[in-house]
Amino acid sequence: MSTGVFAGSFDPPTKGHEDIIERASKLFDRVIVMVSPNSAKHGLFTTEQKLAWLQDMTEDLDNVEVALCDGLTIARARELGGTVLIRSMRNESDYLPEANNAWLNAEMKQGMETLFLLGKPEHSLISSSNVRELLKYNQSIEFMVPECVFEALQPQFACKADVNKEEKQ
Repeated sequence: MSTGVFAGSFDPPTKGHEDIIERASKLFDRVIVMVSPNSAKHGLFTTEQKLAWLQDMTEDLDNVEVALCDGLTIARARELGGTVLIRSMRNESDYLPEANNAWLNAEMKQGMETLFLLGKPEHSLISSSNVRELLKYNQSIEFMVPECVFEALQPQFACKADVNKEEKQ
């Protein structure tokens, strides 16, 4: 059985992540979406929230499950039965860091290949960083995130927007 592992910080999950998960679910018998905190990034959302969003996003995909990684991604992927690491590339700026990670993983001789899926053009500039930036300034993120993420954050956004309206009056 082929098992693809798609790991990321998902802070928060975006429409680009959702697309890669859906496409991977058609390529593999089993897909594990793994929340893997990035030590170089400072997350805005809790691990529990990210796991809940991903579970909600994938509830209709029978061969997709969500897991947590608290160490080296490739080691946890192997532990969960992964056979291929799935990585996405939105645009050319993703190439070098992703190629570097694929090389490191290959050199560790864990017996796993890395498969790159190209993001759709309409998602090429969507990033979790952009989502967090818009949230910081109380702007709508609806066009960048799955419905469950937007719905969870909409009340928070609406409250801030109402406060901003009152301040301007």
